[in-house]
Amino acid sequence: MTSSCAALDCAPMNLTQSLQNWAGLQGIGKKPRTQKYHREILGIIFSRWPGGPDVDVDVDVDAITVQNVTDFVLSVAHYSAARYNAIVSALKATVPAAQKLKRRRVTIKDRPLISQLEFSRLLDELDRRPRSHAGLVIRFLAHTGLRINEARHLEWGHVHEDFILCPGTITKNGRPRPIPFVNGIADILESLRSVKRREGKILPQAEVKRSLKKACTLAGVRRLSHHDFRHLFATRCVQSGVDIPTIARWLGHRDGGALLGKTYFHLVDEHSRKMAAKVQI
Repeated sequence: MTSSCAALDCAPMNLTQSLQNWAGLQGIGKKPRTQKYHREILGIIFSRWPGGPDVDVDVDVDAITVQNVTDFVLSVAHYSAARYNAIVSALKATVPAAQKLKRRRVTIKDRPLISQLEFSRLLDELDRRPRSHAGLVIRFLAHTGLRINEARHLEWGHVHEDFILCPGTITKNGRPRPIPFVNGIADILESLRSVKRREGKILPQAEVKRSLKKACTLAGVRRLSHHDFRHLFATRCVQSGVDIPTIARWLGHRDGGALLGKTYFHLVDEHSRKMAAKVQI
C-alpha cells in the first residue's frame, strides 16, 4: 500500500503533515471530543517518535522503515489496548512501512455487580451528602443506562410522556435513541424537577465523583464510577428477561447486542435455562 500522497502523484509528505491530514479527515462530521481524542493520539506519536518531536517526525513517510515503526510501537506498548489500537490505526493510514502492524485484542473490563442491599446502602449514604443531589443523579443513571456525559447534557425538553429521547448531538455514536421509562424513573424525574435546575438540564449537577467516592467508603462497597450504574442497568434488564437486542438499542450499541452477549453471557445462559424449564412439549 502506498501513501495517499503517492497515490495522488504529488510531492511526498512528511510524517507530521500526513498525520495531520489523517486527523483532519477523521474529524469531518465528528464531535469535538472525538476530534480532541484524535489530536491526543497525534500528540503521543509526535512526542514518542524515535529521535524526538523536532527530528524524525519531519521525515518523509515513504522513507520510514519497518525498524523505525517497530522501535516506535515498542515505546507505546504500555498504553491501553484501545489507545494503542488508535495509534496503530493512524500509522497504518499514513505510513507504508506500518501496514503489517497488528491491533491488540480489547478485553472487556470486569465490573463486579453490587447487590441490591449494597445499592440501597449506597443510596442512603448519597442522600446524606450535604449540598449534593448525588442520590438522585445515581438513581437516574441506574434507571436509564445513560453514560454520564449523555446524562449531564439532557434537558427537560428531551423528556416525553413515557420515554426520554437522547438526541444525537450528545450520544457517543451521534445517533439519537429513545429510552423507555422503566419502573421508578417517573418518580425520580419528579424529584429532579423539584430541585434547583442547572441551566434547564435534567441533572442538577454535572457529576458526583466526590460524593460517590465518599459514599462507597461509608457504605462498605467497592469504589464505583458513574459507568458502573450503566452496567447495573444492563444487568438488571438481562435479569428481568429483556432480550439482548432491545437492551443494546436502549444503551445505544449498534452491534445488535454482540458486545452485550459477550459481557453478560453468564446471565443470558441463566435466563435461558429458566425459560427452557418452562417449556412443555
